[in-house]
Amino acid sequence: MPQAAPSPGSPFAFLGPAIQFTDEERRKLDQREVVLRILPASGHELAVLAAGSLDVGADALVASVRDMPGLKRGAYVPQIGVFSSPPRLSDVRELTLDPADVKAIRKCRPDRPDDCDLKLESAEIARLHAAARSDAPDNAALQEEFRRVLVERAREYQRRGDQQGQEEFASLLQHSPYVKRLPHLAAYLERYPAAAPAGSESFLYWSKETYAWKPMITVTHVTILHGSVDEGAPEVVVASRDLFSTRYTSGSLVLTMLLRNADAPSRRYLVYINRTWVDGVRALWRPFVEYRVRGQARSVFAGARDRIERTGLAMLLRR
Repeated sequence: MPQAAPSPGSPFAFLGPAIQFTDEERRKLDQREVVLRILPASGHELAVLAAGSLDVGADALVASVRDMPGLKRGAYVPQIGVFSSPPRLSDVRELTLDPADVKAIRKCRPDRPDDCDLKLESAEIARLHAAARSDAPDNAALQEEFRRVLVERAREYQRRGDQQGQEEFASLLQHSPYVKRLPHLAAYLERYPAAAPAGSESFLYWSKETYAWKPMITVTHVTILHGSVDEGAPEVVVASRDLFSTRYTSGSLVLTMLLRNADAPSRRYLVYINRTWVDGVRALWRPFVEYRVRGQARSVFAGARDRIERTGLAMLLRR
């Protein structure tokens, strides 16, 4: 399929030459269709792009991201919340462990954390076992201790940044060359909590997600950066990276960008690029995993776009 190389004035020039849209894909975008593409990746990495036109501007996108529970909660994300700064136990009151998680914790051994079905450290497993020994039938003590573990992970990240997943994240960043065009953002993602870019804001949130076979509980760092069309950058860049996941993954870099057509200023495009380090991915079952991603990503993107546009409409009605 012929590639339409982005011209300097193209809304997609920021992504090139690594990512280019065909003439057919551009036609679909302008007709409100969602363009979905599995991006080249190898080893432990999986990457997907979703894009579509957006009928609202930067303010609506930023407002939606600030309300992350309202943006993401749904069939695949039944539980989600934003952390305070610093994170507090009350921030995770809604979080509950599924029976599969409780069973996994009880089977984990502090002296063999690598054999645990959940990504927990030895000391954390010992704490959870101590809570389980004196627990009621509803596992209330175990649930509460797990919430404390999650809060402590978030606090430690805010104090010292990522102390465990730097190698994986560096690989994801290296394979996202367009981020280098925003050097202050790239430096912040690598050196957090230092080097915050001017005009940016950030927060942490937690979520329980059911995209895979068993639930994943994650803690994610979100950075919102307001760009400048005059400089060729997106109007808004939202960068997200997972700093903790109970299963399946050891890092992710998700970029959500609002791109504007300089030749038709009212026309905007929402582009979502997710590059994730998946622990157990193998060449044999990569096609199956990518098939599952294709089946979910289009509807998830379309649902998020609808919520962003409803936010924009609500903002207009309040004016």
